[in-house]
Amino acid sequence: MGWFFGQAINEIIQSVFPDWLITIFQGIAFLGDAIVYIVILAIGFWIYKKKEAIIAMYVLLTSVFLNFFLKTLIQKPRPTNNIRIPDEIEGYSTPSGHAQNSTAVYGWIMLYFKKIWLYIVTPILVLLICLSRIVLGVHYIGDVIIGFLIGAVILAALYFIMPYILRIIDSWSDKMKIIVGELYGVAIFIITFTQGLFGNWDPENLTNKVIEDDTAHIASALLFIPILVWIEAKFVKMKNDNINWLTKLLRVIVGLVILLGAYFGFSELFKLIDTTGLAFMARYSVDYLIRFIRYSILIIIAVLLLPLLFARVKIFSKEKEAMVETKITEKGAKA
Repeated sequence: MGWFFGQAINEIIQSVFPDWLITIFQGIAFLGDAIVYIVILAIGFWIYKKKEAIIAMYVLLTSVFLNFFLKTLIQKPRPTNNIRIPDEIEGYSTPSGHAQNSTAVYGWIMLYFKKIWLYIVTPILVLLICLSRIVLGVHYIGDVIIGFLIGAVILAALYFIMPYILRIIDSWSDKMKIIVGELYGVAIFIITFTQGLFGNWDPENLTNKVIEDDTAHIASALLFIPILVWIEAKFVKMKNDNINWLTKLLRVIVGLVILLGAYFGFSELFKLIDTTGLAFMARYSVDYLIRFIRYSILIIIAVLLLPLLFARVKIFSKEKEAMVETKITEKGAKA
C-alpha cells in the first residue's frame, strides 16, 4: 500500500510530462476551485432557477464540510514541498477536496440536466481534475481515489434523499425555514471552527502564510443564505422566467464583473492585514474572521444586491418578444 500514499507516482508523472502539459493541468485544477463553483451557481441563480441554484449550493457546502471534517480528523500531511506545483498549497491531504467536490457538484449538475453531452463531458472533466492533483504533486493518488469515492457517495445519497428533504421543507413556514437554516449554519460553524482551531496543524508549513484551511466560506454561506434568500423572494423578486437571451447575457457579464471584482479586490485588500506575528490560535481566529467577512460580502452581492439590480433596472429584466406580444394582445382584448 506504500504506493497508494507515497509520492513516487507524482514524481514519475512530473518527470515524464513536459512543462507545458503540467501548466495545462494547473488550469484544469482551477476548475475545481471555490470561485468556479461560486460563479456557476451564481449564474444559475441570476438567469435560471433560483431554487435549484440554492439546492446545488447546499450540495457543494455539504461536500466541503465533510471534506474539511475528514481532513482534520485523519490529519494526513501532503506530499513534500519540492514536488508541489504551486508549492504554497498547505493543509492536510486526505481526502482530496478537488476530487470530492468536483465529483459531487459537477455530478449533481449532470444528473439534474440529464443531457447526453453532460454525461460525456462531466466524467472526463472530473477525471482530469482528479488527475491534476496528482500531476501537480499536491495529493497522493490515494487521496484522489478516496476523495472521488466520497464525492460519489455524497452525490448518490443526496440525489436520492433530496426529494424527500425538499418535500418536508416545502411544508414549513418561511419562519421555520429560516430558523432551521440558521441553526444548521450555527452548528456547522461551531463544529468546524473548533475542529480547525485544534487541528494540530504543522507549524512549519504555516509559517509566514495566511491560514486558509478553515470553513469560513461554509459558515458565511450557511448563516447568510437562509435569510438572504427569504429577503430576495419577499422584497426583491427577481424574475428569471421568460427573460430574453440578451438580458441573460447582460446579467452574466455585469454580474461576473462585479462579483469577481469583489472577490479579487477584497482578497488583495484583506492581505494587507498581517496576522503572521500572532500566536496560532489568535492568528487562526483572525484569519477566519477576515475570510468570513470577505465571503459574506460576496454572498450578499450574489444573492441580494445583484438580484436587486437585475430586478429594478429595465435592461436586466426584458422578457422574450413572444411573451411581450402576448401581454399586449391580452391588454387590447380587455380594452
